[in-house]
Amino acid sequence: MTTNSETAGPELIRPPSFGIGNFLFTVVLAFVFFLLAQSMVRHHFCGGRRINQPTSQAPIPIGP
Repeated sequence: MTTNSETAGPELIRPPSFGIGNFLFTVVLAFVFFLLAQSMVRHHFCGGRRINQPTSQAPIPIGP
């Protein structure tokens, strides 16, 4: 007597696998977000202040 494997028992449900393509896409996307955030922070805290500060200061007079 032979049994059909499809009707022998309940199906084994495998969880969806996180393939190498999805992993690489996630790594690249995270890297792009990191670069974007770093650029925004650097511009906000470093580059943004230079616009409001004077570029040259007046020399301090020495002597009478």
